[in-house]
Amino acid sequence: MNKTLLVLEIAAELQAYIQQIENSVKRYKLATDLDDNDTLDPEDYARQSEAAEMQLRYEQLLRQAKEQESFLMEHNQKGYATIVPGVLIETEMYYIYVGISIPSFKWEEKTVITLSEKAPAYAEMRGKKSGDTIELGAKRHKILAIS
Repeated sequence: MNKTLLVLEIAAELQAYIQQIENSVKRYKLATDLDDNDTLDPEDYARQSEAAEMQLRYEQLLRQAKEQESFLMEHNQKGYATIVPGVLIETEMYYIYVGISIPSFKWEEKTVITLSEKAPAYAEMRGKKSGDTIELGAKRHKILAIS
């Protein structure tokens, strides 16, 4: 398992996620920026208010995603012996990165899963080491490697 290469792939996936969020922020910002002359119907004001609320939500998601990007780069070169934030875990079926949360994807015939420290699965696996088993969903997986 090459942690550096896999972390770079996770970073690319995270960057794509950030781009999607930035596009949503722009879209909602445009929806909130209506001229008074363009809003004749009271429903227009309601939609404008709703778009402003969504813009704020996406801006918050964007801040969180950028914090995750910083976390990922800070922990890229560190090696670990037990499961803690910043660790990369290899099982028979998965690569699991702890510390950020993005949608799963495939890499080298395995599924890459990312978990935040707030995830219930992390609480169950915290402190385990190579050779131990972890539970994901209803299945147990042996930890092949930790880095």
